[in-house]
Amino acid sequence: MGTTFRFICEDAMFPCGGTVCHFCESDESPIYNYNGLILNPDQAANPDLAKEDPEIFELCAKCILGENVEKDIEPRIQKTINRFAKDKQASLEEFHRTPDIPLFLQGQDWPMCCGGWCEFVGVPTSCEESKGVPQSWHYWEHEPRAWEADYELVPESLREISLFKCISCEKQHFTWQFT
Repeated sequence: MGTTFRFICEDAMFPCGGTVCHFCESDESPIYNYNGLILNPDQAANPDLAKEDPEIFELCAKCILGENVEKDIEPRIQKTINRFAKDKQASLEEFHRTPDIPLFLQGQDWPMCCGGWCEFVGVPTSCEESKGVPQSWHYWEHEPRAWEADYELVPESLREISLFKCISCEKQHFTWQFT
């Protein structure tokens, strides 16, 4: 499991490139993508701005892990929680405490296994590696599915393929959100 974020392996983390946290306004920590809302504007570094525009897009780890922000939850993620989570409320809260890593171009999608979220462990390191993913990893598209493509998995960007591992049984899953 990751040490900064439970469901993101440290080797798979990457900052978004932002320079200032949208909640605490710190510029001293890495900033991560996080689409959500400020829950308590009075706690923000700029309460007036937080009240006027509570939407946030880039946060530091401390603010993501705090209690003052909440992710926008797409219906598909709520459906995943309802179908696969052992503890629905805890799984929802865990999702709120996780940045928007990996890159999901076509909407949020994060595998669950054994009743909980899988850990994001990275992306293929080369096109050659990506070709072997469907033979070694289980395909996930909002639920476990059979990989039925009759072509090799060669993405335009390696970040289109996200690799996950179950924290309990270590089963490996992948998503592919092609451009």
